[in-house]
Amino acid sequence: TDEQARQGKDTMPDALQKSPVVNAWTQWGRLETVVVGRADPKSCHLPHEWACHAEINDPVLAEAIDWPGGCVKSAKSVELASAQLANFCAVLEAETVQVQSQTAFDSELKREVQKMRTKILQSPDTKEKDARVLQKGHISTLRPTEMDWSQPVSGPGWSSKSMYCATCPRDTMITIGNTILEATMSKRSRYFESLACREISLKLWRQDPERVKFWACPKPSFADSMYHHDFFKLSDSQRYEQMRSYKFCVNETEPVFDAADITRCGKDIFVQKSMTSNDSGIKWITSHFPELRVHPVHFPYDLYPSHIDCTFVPLRPPSADGGDDGLALINGERPPLKSEAELWKKNGWKLLVAPLPAQTDRPPFSQSSYWLSMNLLSLSPKTVVIEENEIPLYNLLQEHGFDPVTVPMRHMYDYGGGIHCSTWDIKREDSCVDCFPNQEYTRSHLYEQSFNDIDVVDVASTDGGFLVNPMTAKDGICGIGTLESKTNREGGTKRAREDDSSGPAETKRVGLATVTA
Repeated sequence: TDEQARQGKDTMPDALQKSPVVNAWTQWGRLETVVVGRADPKSCHLPHEWACHAEINDPVLAEAIDWPGGCVKSAKSVELASAQLANFCAVLEAETVQVQSQTAFDSELKREVQKMRTKILQSPDTKEKDARVLQKGHISTLRPTEMDWSQPVSGPGWSSKSMYCATCPRDTMITIGNTILEATMSKRSRYFESLACREISLKLWRQDPERVKFWACPKPSFADSMYHHDFFKLSDSQRYEQMRSYKFCVNETEPVFDAADITRCGKDIFVQKSMTSNDSGIKWITSHFPELRVHPVHFPYDLYPSHIDCTFVPLRPPSADGGDDGLALINGERPPLKSEAELWKKNGWKLLVAPLPAQTDRPPFSQSSYWLSMNLLSLSPKTVVIEENEIPLYNLLQEHGFDPVTVPMRHMYDYGGGIHCSTWDIKREDSCVDCFPNQEYTRSHLYEQSFNDIDVVDVASTDGGFLVNPMTAKDGICGIGTLESKTNREGGTKRAREDDSSGPAETKRVGLATVTA
């Protein structure tokens, strides 16, 4: 329980003693132990800094107040996010669940919507009519230590009005094989965020110090010289003109990475170059995992790249006998490079283009995109957890042999993440499998100084069957991966909000968004 974790009591099940207590080589091995984030009472809005320039999404609210950087989130917001995270834990821990279609009021969207809702069953015999029953098995959950995030923090030459929160352990922590790796982070306000998971990390390491490693990349200085100061001054059109440079808010002065920019596929791990991870950070990871093949990956049409798990999500590997293809979920608005997708193509994988999100409007203080729709957590090669509103994704995954479990998570979006973001998988039934035997791997590509490839896969084509569920005009995409497409989509979202901006619903939304200094 949370109280046991705070008091330092051993909450690890005895079964973990029989194998390494830390073991996760892939994204899809059967999940046994996971940390789920928590919305602490003193969670804060991100302060503005060189690596963060946040804006309020709700136009009515944005007219009324400035971005409340450094302010404590409202008690109501904390209550709602906490309830969804607690429910997520309960669903993970349940042996048996049922999933059923229903129309229900969404407390974040402020309207009735169609959902696929998951309910915990004490017995399969208690299932309701037209419900799908899944005996998923128990998963142990751990929670971070509660902290006061409203405290100001500083270092030589820098300061931050506050810290952030502990809702997204995925950003700060990752398991790579039998190693716990603590990320540097890229924002000053998140310098101490990993401390919320420190007690868990130390306890795991102490249980099995011969087999478990606990590493942390040296913390950056966070000096002003680490950042490109003009990054947030550029217009989107200017960013498109400069996309070949892959130049973001963090420069190459020191190694920097967020753990959520890493995705694991056994012997191969993939790290996105982004606003939160630089080439120097990728080189540090490479040098510390010489037994693995580390691949930098790029998604040029994402103008504000931050974390790979809303862009590229490996779902399952090719079958050992070659009868079934591996499958990775990709974001049609942020296609991978052709050159980097080739590795997947020649090793028996297919790329499944994610459907457009069911809801494109974002909560007022969310600094994530609407593509949190694909921010899923795999419980096994067959079972995944997705947000309960995302029926298009639910149907697509079912078509491809998956058993989706659902949870409500939209109140978490105000905290910068979704289902995958709010977790740190510690133990899976897993091994260092080689899912990409057909390759000529070299580390020399990590040291190219002038990488400028922006030739992406065409997600409107099947590419001979390599791409599944290609996007078409029906998806409302005009020029996939272009500024025109982005502007068109955002314009539609803005109009939807304006249509819904009158009456009691808007009053409730503003009320929920109240902030305290």
